[in-house]
Amino acid sequence: MTASKSERRFLPDRAATEELYNKLRPDFDLVLQDIYQQIRQLADKERLSVTVKYRVKRFDNYCEKLVRLNKLQGSDMLQITDLLGIRIVCPFLEELETIEQLISQEFEILEMERKAEQHSFREFGYDSVHLLIRTKSPGGSAYLPYSCDVCEIQLRTILQEAWAEVEHELVYKSDIGIPNHSIRRKLASLNASLTLSDLIFQEIRDHQKEIRRRGLKCRQDVESMSCEYGDIQISQLPEIEEMEDIDDTAVPDYLASRKLENLMLAALEAHSNSQFQKAIDIYSAILQMKLDPAIGSLIYNHRGMAFFALGKYQEGVDDFTDAIDHNAENSRAWSNRGLAYRILEKFDQSLEDYDRAIEMNPQQYEGYWGRAQTFFEMKLFSRALSDCHKTIERKADFTPALELEKTLRRKLF
Repeated sequence: MTASKSERRFLPDRAATEELYNKLRPDFDLVLQDIYQQIRQLADKERLSVTVKYRVKRFDNYCEKLVRLNKLQGSDMLQITDLLGIRIVCPFLEELETIEQLISQEFEILEMERKAEQHSFREFGYDSVHLLIRTKSPGGSAYLPYSCDVCEIQLRTILQEAWAEVEHELVYKSDIGIPNHSIRRKLASLNASLTLSDLIFQEIRDHQKEIRRRGLKCRQDVESMSCEYGDIQISQLPEIEEMEDIDDTAVPDYLASRKLENLMLAALEAHSNSQFQKAIDIYSAILQMKLDPAIGSLIYNHRGMAFFALGKYQEGVDDFTDAIDHNAENSRAWSNRGLAYRILEKFDQSLEDYDRAIEMNPQQYEGYWGRAQTFFEMKLFSRALSDCHKTIERKADFTPALELEKTLRRKLF
């Protein structure tokens, strides 16, 4: 470690410090691995798709930072806080917020710094959240000079990580400054573009989640209707008033001006608001587009559910069949067709469809529950009771199956 006479008065002896560093290195690794495992468990529990890296600062880098910080701060404030470092890289901005909350709950946070807040909109610099957490002492009573019992955790998105790596090479590690204002403006523009890209990616993801949420609600509405009316006899299904049709002029213009996802959102919104005919009209418009088979299967399945909700069971069967023809692995379509066949009292076909759905997803309860009701309609009470048990094993709090089990026990015993 090269230093001036004034620096030598406080900078540690390099050889002795390196010997101590090598002695403590295994302890540093153990502390880091323990923190890594805790973070990995937190992320896995929340099903976060994150990359977690960790490192002990190399001895040469530690020495270089001592010299650099001394020049900037002086010996009185000298402290190395990133000897132990962990970096968590997330695909989207929302994971950053989630993992930050999890770390705050699991560890003692000593300091938090948001790097982007240091820059004006005209400046360039990487965005990152840095947390200092308290750790146990790696070496007992032995310490590297100017180190402390902390670990620095950096939180970044993939794009923030890419920027940081490039900036580190161009700016931080370079011995050549960037005085050219044109170059600085270009770097600032590039950084702003990456920041905007992160926001757009998050917006797209939020949009997709909203589509899934509305789709799930539609599915739950149909399932709750089938469960709510006991044994599913046609006479027991609710009367559904005719909903206001979609605008006469809306479908062509709608199709011309909107993309597939927007059309799907509109259809699912109508579906979830019980505007089933409007939903059918929009699904029909979507089906006029050139679609991937898997997407086509999804749309036919949704339209079949809307037909089912209107009591148009044969139309529902036709759409569920088309959904299966487009994608034979669409287990929802098999289950839905099984339900429609049961309503139409085509019990053998209903059982075949539920058998296929169960074969595809044996851990899900819906196929067993549908088959249990078909067996009940056929007065095969022992088989219905067996499938009720399998349903409850997979969803212990599923009230319709618990109620049917009581009914079956009274009949059998």
